[in-house]
Amino acid sequence: MKILVVSWYFPPVNTIGAVRVGKFVRFLIERGHDVGVVAGRHWGHPETMPLGVPLARVVYANSVDVNAPPRMLGSMLKRLRRQPKAKSEAGATEETPAAPGARRSLLNRLRDFYPTLVNVPDNRVGWLPWAYSAGRRMCRDWRPDLIFASGPPFTALLVARLLGARSGVPWIAELRDRWADDPYHVGLAAWRQALDERLERSVLNSARALVTVTEPWTEFYRAKYGKPIATIYNGYDPADFAEPIAEPAPDPAAPLVIGYTGSIYPGKRDPTPLFEALRLLGPDGERFRVVFWGSDPAHVLPLAERARVRHLVEVRPAVPYKEALDLQRQSDLLLLMQWNDPREQGSCPGKFFEYIASLRPMIVLGLADGVPATIARQRAAGFCLNDPQDLADQLRVWLKEKDALGRIATLPLAAREGLSRTIQYERLEKFMDELLRQA
Repeated sequence: MKILVVSWYFPPVNTIGAVRVGKFVRFLIERGHDVGVVAGRHWGHPETMPLGVPLARVVYANSVDVNAPPRMLGSMLKRLRRQPKAKSEAGATEETPAAPGARRSLLNRLRDFYPTLVNVPDNRVGWLPWAYSAGRRMCRDWRPDLIFASGPPFTALLVARLLGARSGVPWIAELRDRWADDPYHVGLAAWRQALDERLERSVLNSARALVTVTEPWTEFYRAKYGKPIATIYNGYDPADFAEPIAEPAPDPAAPLVIGYTGSIYPGKRDPTPLFEALRLLGPDGERFRVVFWGSDPAHVLPLAERARVRHLVEVRPAVPYKEALDLQRQSDLLLLMQWNDPREQGSCPGKFFEYIASLRPMIVLGLADGVPATIARQRAAGFCLNDPQDLADQLRVWLKEKDALGRIATLPLAAREGLSRTIQYERLEKFMDELLRQA
């Protein structure tokens, strides 16, 4: 197959979207497919992931930052607050009063309204004309059999739709997250919500097929659009875990480390139940350390302070992808956080599969019947515990295990069986091949 892949995120940027798409492209090339990629650039994230594919296969298209004007407005507001200084009769300079509050308030409201009006479908819309042009140039002498676009950002799907309409090539929309139905879009104006819904329907109705990352989302979008659809988990790359890591000698006196890699959604994916459980442990709580790599300290440390366990929590900078995987394998336990709300149903972070591949037991906070909690429970890979007392009781069980063995036992290999990216990508490859055969 000749496949054009459109995705804003692509290696070397270190995000889960780039991991999924980048490794899929590498899989396709290794399987003998002819693949071209149109990606973004200047992502605003660490660029620490190996490319993994020939650079000649990838075009990194430019973009314009459509949100630059609000920042310029913010600078103007600062100038309005501090007017030029005037000399007093004594010759000293005096600062004149700031601009009236009502005037500043109006400008602030305009600045806040701007993204809602302009970021359609998202804040990467400024990439669309450059990505479309790059795709057109790529297809002048090379006609793909299929266009595969992955979002978010969903601007990538708009690019694929335009390229497909111009060339007559069928395209597939991959939804790594929800679009118009995303419950994380809190406080969105009704008119903007309606616009997103209309735009989503227009774009996805033009797609030949859809791909999602979990079964609940597959059922949701199948009912909504009635199109061929495949569920492809994020999975894990066996090559990332093939190399053994140096394990420290068993040491019952060493702190029991609970690791977390990545960012946090404030108010939704919340470590507070774990912090409260550590407080309930009393002196036993001193034997734990919770380490966050790549999280915003402002989203973590105030919560630890409130639970009076600030001294047990560390927030460290983000690390390169391979190092993050090694840190997960070296942790005693791993923390996964979900929003404890039915609207979270179907969400499953990519790190979940990295966690399960590391064969370290998981603490899952959030929706008890969600995808991560269900898989962890079915595979005896961890516990979903939201009540601090229940969580404290389980932490004591792990402490006893560490006292007896010197470390927390590694999970059996069966825990990650069938969840590799290779298996997931083979399913996606077969799905794409069948679509072309039907066409």
